Amino acid sequence: MSAHVFASRPAAVPAEGAEYDTHPELALAAVLQMLSRFPARRSPVLAQAIARHFDMIGRDPRIPACVRECAERLVGDWQAYALLGEAASEERAGGVLH
Repeated sequence: MSAHVFASRPAAVPAEGAEYDTHPELALAAVLQMLSRFPARRSPVLAQAIARHFDMIGRDPRIPACVRECAERLVGDWQAYALLGEAASEERAGGVLH
């Protein structure tokens, strides 16, 4: 399955299942594609999907250790980006009181 297939899936739901079970490198391909789209969208939902993919990659023993370690370090950053994006969205919508 190519990374193109992941483009048609909702960004909020990692494509866990048979594809990742048999081809863990697809999780890496998917997260790279999502990372390339983030600057244009800056979506908190996309940031959370990226964090979940990094978490999956970080926990998968079939992935090389250096890649797992890097992914583990990035999970928290992307969770923070998601929270910042949610706060900014609420502020733009007038949901945050000052």
